[in-house]
Amino acid sequence: MDGASRRGAAARGRRPAQRAKRSAQNGGAEGERRRLIQLVVSLALFLLVYIGRGVFPAQLEVWRTVAAANVDFKAAFQRFSGDLSRGEPMAGALEALCVTLMGGDVEEEPSPSPSPFEDELQMPVRLSHTSRMGLDYLNEHGILAKADFSSKGDEPVDREPESAPPEASQPALMTAVAQEYTDDGVKLPQNVSLAFYELGLSETAVPVNGTVTSGFGYRDSPINGKNEFHLALDIGAEDGVEIGAFAAGTVEYIGESDEFGKYLKVSHANNVSSFYAHCSKLLVHKGDQVACGQTVALVGHTGNVTGSHLHLTIEKDNIRLDPAYYVDLP
Repeated sequence: MDGASRRGAAARGRRPAQRAKRSAQNGGAEGERRRLIQLVVSLALFLLVYIGRGVFPAQLEVWRTVAAANVDFKAAFQRFSGDLSRGEPMAGALEALCVTLMGGDVEEEPSPSPSPFEDELQMPVRLSHTSRMGLDYLNEHGILAKADFSSKGDEPVDREPESAPPEASQPALMTAVAQEYTDDGVKLPQNVSLAFYELGLSETAVPVNGTVTSGFGYRDSPINGKNEFHLALDIGAEDGVEIGAFAAGTVEYIGESDEFGKYLKVSHANNVSSFYAHCSKLLVHKGDQVACGQTVALVGHTGNVTGSHLHLTIEKDNIRLDPAYYVDLP
């Protein structure tokens, strides 16, 4: 075989090898493109999760921090792809990607970190000042706690349930104390106080809707004309109008006298009691349990009165208090 024939045969022998080499190169490039596409899609999904959870404005601050850092994005995404190809969970791979983008170096541990995004980052990380600022920002605004990076096959992340908001503190209950004199120096009867005290009752009701005809305090008595201290609140109403219990409690006693006519007393919680007088009819008995607002009697004008009304007294710790503090009437 002459020289030209040998060169032609050698050239023909090299062509298949060259085509195979180019095919392998093209295949490698195609694989690289596919991996890059996967990375871009993963990153897009990652951002969509953040946007969907309403944290995108805060995330912009983090990405500004990332943009200001000197980060090799290609190396970061290659490492992310390598983690996925080695079977690393999506959560762990995304954690490493985030830390790398914020300027930190992740040290691999022999055993996997229990959870990528708890209140404190669990895996040991060497962070630059810039990346530490980014993570502090995420923690401060609760972004790490809000984000859900769990993927199919990952263990669920155990988080402590959010604590309920503290209930509004209730005013402290104080024992009622009798006053000896008014602010003007006027002598008061025994077991009377003009001060306001918290009763601590869960619910109260207006016993009768009517007009106040006489308040708690000194007045000229309509019976004898003398200036006397009136120990109750008089509420004018027509005969037969229903009288509701001021609060839930137990009927302590019922009775009838020349002064108060038909009357009853109800004991409530916290050593509070209410007294109802001049009734036309009593509808409960001693020892009965009554609910707040339950009808216990009917308005009348029995006893020593000049007209039909309810005589209402409220006590706490055996001290007479002004019912106007606790009954809202015009």
